[in-house]
Amino acid sequence: MAARRRRRPNEILYEYKGLVLDEFQQQSIWYLQRNQSTLVSAPTGTGKTLIADFLVEMMIERGRRLIYTAPIKALVNQKYREFARQHGGENIGIVTGDLSHNQTAPVVVMTTEILRNMLLSRDGRLAGTSWAVFDEIHYLDHPERGTVWEETILLLPNEIRILGLSATIPNVQEIAAWLKSIQRPVAVVHHLERAVPLRHMYFNKHARAVEQKDFFQAIVEGPSIGADTKGGTLSPREIHLGRTRHRRKQASVSDTNHLDLISYASRNRLFPCLYFVFSRRGCETNARELAAFANYLSPHEKETVRITLRRALAEAELTAKDIPGYETWQRQLLRGIGVHHAGLLPFVREITENLLERRLLRVIYATETFAVGVNMPVRTVCFDTLAKHDGQGLRPLSQQEYFQMAGRAGRRGRDRLGTVISRIDSIKPDRLPDWSESELEPIRSRLNISFNLVINLVKGFTKSEIERLLQRTLSSFQAKSARDHQSSFHSTDKSQKTDLPLSAEELFADFMDKWAILERLGYVDGTTLSDKGDICSKIYVQEVLITELLAAGLITRLTPAELAGLAAAIVYSPRADSPNLTLSPVNWMAAVDLAQARLKKAGPIELLVPTAPYPPIAPAITAWAKGSSLGNILKKHPLDPGDLVSICRQSIDLLRQMAAALREDDRVEHIYQTIKLLDRGVVRVNVG
Repeated sequence: MAARRRRRPNEILYEYKGLVLDEFQQQSIWYLQRNQSTLVSAPTGTGKTLIADFLVEMMIERGRRLIYTAPIKALVNQKYREFARQHGGENIGIVTGDLSHNQTAPVVVMTTEILRNMLLSRDGRLAGTSWAVFDEIHYLDHPERGTVWEETILLLPNEIRILGLSATIPNVQEIAAWLKSIQRPVAVVHHLERAVPLRHMYFNKHARAVEQKDFFQAIVEGPSIGADTKGGTLSPREIHLGRTRHRRKQASVSDTNHLDLISYASRNRLFPCLYFVFSRRGCETNARELAAFANYLSPHEKETVRITLRRALAEAELTAKDIPGYETWQRQLLRGIGVHHAGLLPFVREITENLLERRLLRVIYATETFAVGVNMPVRTVCFDTLAKHDGQGLRPLSQQEYFQMAGRAGRRGRDRLGTVISRIDSIKPDRLPDWSESELEPIRSRLNISFNLVINLVKGFTKSEIERLLQRTLSSFQAKSARDHQSSFHSTDKSQKTDLPLSAEELFADFMDKWAILERLGYVDGTTLSDKGDICSKIYVQEVLITELLAAGLITRLTPAELAGLAAAIVYSPRADSPNLTLSPVNWMAAVDLAQARLKKAGPIELLVPTAPYPPIAPAITAWAKGSSLGNILKKHPLDPGDLVSICRQSIDLLRQMAAALREDDRVEHIYQTIKLLDRGVVRVNVG
């Protein structure tokens, strides 16, 4: 790494990495130079990453340690690669449930779950840490994972400073007040102005693409059909494809579809375009339809794509046969069209991101997972619909969800405006959403006390210390604020009382109830942990069920491949649209049923086993552990390839927790044999 000029501690930075800093970036760095915890809330695409980059560089220069956390493994891997390129591999480490490398480096990147687990276990690897970066700190509000972020901040020693980065947080001052209340004073940098302003437009058969204020008039004055071939909106081939598609659906030929919108974007020079579809199959279908006639790349660009694919396959030690649907995928990429969703192999998603970053893709059909962590702005963001299924039914997008995706529009230094276009055939003009970042939903606590948290707090704290800790939670802080103002976020609707964060008293009562259950199970005797309790304290997924199965000796009765299937059944949670998998008998089902029957005697089973194991997934993962090819498994089991990889990786993570929870014996070796069988081919993680 080239030598850098050492900066004076109080120097005001006007430029960094060859870029002129905005005032909010200068202000943030000024606080960091003075060793002050800082919350930075700014719209997507304004350059928050530069602030974290400065802190990382400053820590390396000063010979101090920093932990960088992010919400998803893909983003952790991405940051590891970036930092290693910038600062040298010897200065950067990584710890995830998948892999561990260079853990004593000055800068270590990890998921927030890993940091929480290290804090609970008083891991020695945290010694000497000066700063913790929480990228996407608004994950405090995530329904399932927000509790991890809150626990991590609570457990973090006060001598470790915090840099929290987030897209716009409407109640950032409240979050800062909470941190101050727990003896963690924090500076707030709240920046509201986008580097590239957004224009929000609506598209349908009458109006083409217009802003909300012009929509009604455009409908009144617009043509009665959506395809104006004279005006050049669609080519004759597009018209034919569109009509054929609509006839199949028995719909009106004048309805718009994604082809109309992409054609509009192309004609108005709005590429690259990120087109959000809230369905994996919808993304793939749209890409196939567009690739049937569209061809956006020059011969030189096509050759660059071919070279990129060959090199990537070689580096990953894969062949085209290892990638399901490779020919279709390659054909689309060679035409400048990409697909990105969680059901694709990580290899495919990474190539898509790489080509977009190098301006070799014009259109990317993606689900909303693209908006989490992937820092790749485009000129235009399109929405196929403004409603999504959330497991309960179809509902409109929230302001927060919309801006998380829409905020990708507009490339700093290249676009005067970022364009966001929503296709709205089914929306009446008087019901058009009014998007405003001033109306974003506030962050609220999602704290949920797990049995693992209970047993670790019992192990390390007195009852009075635990009570004080729960009084310091964001949940308690917000509950008290709501009580003081006789409302929750300015609402006096009594029907919303169930949405209130839990008060300190409610949290402590919940804690004591779960402590009593653990005593009935024989995990603790007062504050003394039994062998089973010690195992439970080191398991962070389905901790009680796993503890029971380990204590019953189930591991030694299973082959490594069967153990892989069991781990998969425990970690897998079927989506609402998951395919139906045929249930094949597995020889561990009786042991799992017996364990759950024992647990029912100690307490509510829905508390002790929050998600029931899903045996139908086991045969597919067992087959992978036995060496079957991905293609053969997918022929027999209706899974998306990315899901199979994700399940294997989650299973490996759980198996590593199990190995760490057991004393060194034959069971540990048995577990590592299982991990070795799973960790191969497209499942293996390579972040080099």
